[in-house]
Amino acid sequence: MDNTTKVLIVVCFVLIGSLGFLSGVFLKRSTADHYDVTIEGDEGVTGSPQGPSWHRVMSFTGSGSDYRCVDIRGNKFKVVMSAAPIINYDVNTVTVDVLRDGQTLASATAEWGPTESPTRKKKMIEISGGPGYYCISVYAYEIEDWEVTVWDYY
Repeated sequence: MDNTTKVLIVVCFVLIGSLGFLSGVFLKRSTADHYDVTIEGDEGVTGSPQGPSWHRVMSFTGSGSDYRCVDIRGNKFKVVMSAAPIINYDVNTVTVDVLRDGQTLASATAEWGPTESPTRKKKMIEISGGPGYYCISVYAYEIEDWEVTVWDYY
């Protein structure tokens, strides 16, 4: 293979990577404009008997990819995900997407590198999208186990 071909291949990879990065930036910006999204945090149950409080409405576990839907009553809800990787000295990832009407509202990813400690990681997504029907999509790659819990605030 001559040098011109090698340079052309490298340029193609750089262009494809740049396009992917820019589309991710624009997608994140458009969802942040429409929804109040908080990633990471605590899952504590709060509220008083007289006012709204957090209610666990769904919890599911697995090791592979999964897809579940839930009816939300309150004006906001949160999705808490925790996961542990398979110890295989490879890259391990799990991503949770929150969808409404087929569009991704928010996403959180836990990732472990080949030499990173395989300790359990936890991520949280909070959505202020109002009552309605939402779906939770889990994409798992080389994951020992994960758990997703949905909390509704009403």
